[in-house]
Amino acid sequence: MPAPARSRASAARTIVLVSTRKGLWSLSSDATRQRWTLGGPRFLGHNVHHAMVDPRDPRHWLATARTGHLGPTVFRSANRGRTWVEAAAPPAFRPGSGRTVDHNFWLTPGHESESGCWYVGTSPQGLFRSTDHGATWSGVMGFNEHPERKAWCGGDQDGTPDGPKLHSILVDPRDRKHLYIAMSSG
Repeated sequence: MPAPARSRASAARTIVLVSTRKGLWSLSSDATRQRWTLGGPRFLGHNVHHAMVDPRDPRHWLATARTGHLGPTVFRSANRGRTWVEAAAPPAFRPGSGRTVDHNFWLTPGHESESGCWYVGTSPQGLFRSTDHGATWSGVMGFNEHPERKAWCGGDQDGTPDGPKLHSILVDPRDRKHLYIAMSSG
C-alpha cells in the first residue's frame, strides 16, 4: 500500500513556547523537525507563567506575565510573536471585592467555534474570559462571585508557596458553555 500523501498541514512547522521565570522563548522547527530556530527572549526578567499559540489561528499568541512594574498581566501578539501588546484591561477582580490578582497562571483558548475567546486562571483562584484575543478580560461571575466560592477554594492566602491557583481549564468540545476547572489550595 502506498504511503499517504503528506498534507500541507502536517508539513507545517512546529512552534514550542517556553515560559520561564526569566522570560519567554520560542522554538520553531522546519517542516521535517530536523532544524530548530530559537527566538527570544521576550519579556526578559519577567516571570512568564504560561504562553500559548492559538490553535484556531496560529498568528495569535498569548502569554501571562508577572512584571515588576506592570504587575500581573497578559500580553498578546497578532503576528506570531514578532510584536507584543499588553492587555488594555488585564484580569482583575471586581473593585470592592477585597480580592487582588497576584498572578495570571493558566491560559486556555475558548471553543473552536469562538474565535478570539480565551480563558485565564489566576492566583488566587479566579476565572476570567476575553472575547477579543486577550485585549480585555472580564471575570466569570458564575465562579468568581459564587456564594460557595470560599468553600470551594479556601482563603486567598491558602495554597502552594506561590499561592492558591486555578491551574487548569478545559472547554468541553461538545458544548462551549461547559468548562472544567482544577484548582490548588491548602
